[in-house]
Amino acid sequence: TSAMSVNVLVLGGAGFLGANLVRRCLAEPDTRVTVVDSLEALLDGSTKNLNSVWDRIRFVRTRERERDTVPAELTEVDRQFKEKLEAVRNLKGRLTEAEIEHRRAAAELADLQEKLKKYQTQLRSVQTSREYSAILNEIDGAEKLVRGTEDRVLALEEEIETARADLKTREENLPRETEEHEEKLKDWRAAQRGMNVEIETAKGEILELESRIHPRELAEFRRLVDKKGGLAIVRVINNSCSACHVKIRPAALQSLKAGTEIVTCDSCKRILYWDPQTS
Repeated sequence: TSAMSVNVLVLGGAGFLGANLVRRCLAEPDTRVTVVDSLEALLDGSTKNLNSVWDRIRFVRTRERERDTVPAELTEVDRQFKEKLEAVRNLKGRLTEAEIEHRRAAAELADLQEKLKKYQTQLRSVQTSREYSAILNEIDGAEKLVRGTEDRVLALEEEIETARADLKTREENLPRETEEHEEKLKDWRAAQRGMNVEIETAKGEILELESRIHPRELAEFRRLVDKKGGLAIVRVINNSCSACHVKIRPAALQSLKAGTEIVTCDSCKRILYWDPQTS
C-alpha cells in the first residue's frame, strides 16, 4: 500500500463471493483490484446453462405446436364451424357488392330513361321522314337498353333480398352455434390455457438462465439457433457429435470433460455438451 492508493488481490474473483468483493473494493476511492480466477466453474456453468436454455427452448416450441394444433378428434368440428363463419363473411361481402351494383344500375337506368324521354320529345318535332326514321332507331335502341338495365336492377334487388334474409338467419343462429362449438372444445381450451401457463413459465426460466451466460457466448448460441435449424447445442455420444456424428478430437474432448472452455464441433460448429451419465 501507499499513502494515496490501495492494491487488492482477489483470488477466485469470478465467483459469486469474489465478484461481490471486487465490486465493493472498486467502489472505494484510490483502490486497484487484481483478480485471479481459473474460470473453470464459470465455463462449466455456462455450458450447462446453455444446455438448459436449449432444453427450455425446445420445450416452448413443442408446447406452442401442441397448443396451436387442433386434436384430430376435433378437426372436423372445428372445420364445420369455420365454414359457417366463412359463409357469413362471404355473404356480407357479396351483399355489399350487390348493393353497390344496384345503386350503379339504378343510376344508369335513370340516365337511360331520361335519354329515352329526350328522343320521344324530339320525335314530335321532326320535319322529314329521314329524321323520323333516325329518331325511331335511337328510341328503339334506348328502349332495349332500358329493358336490359331494368332486368339487371330487378335481379339485383332479388339477390339483395335473398342475401339479407339468409344473412339474418345465419347471424341469428351464430351465437348458438358458437356456444355449441366452444362447448365441444371446452376441454381443449382448458388444455390450451394450461399450455400457455407452461410456456410463459418456461420463457421466464429461459430469461433467468440467459442472465447467467456471458453475452458473447449467448450471442453465438442465438446465432447457431437461427442458423442450424434450432439445433444449437448437442450432446457428445460415444465421443462423437450427436448431430453430424463426427468424432471429437481428443484434445477438444478433454477440454469438454474438464469444463475449461466452450467447445464446438469441428465439422458442424455446434456447441458440444458433455453429460457424464449419457455421453
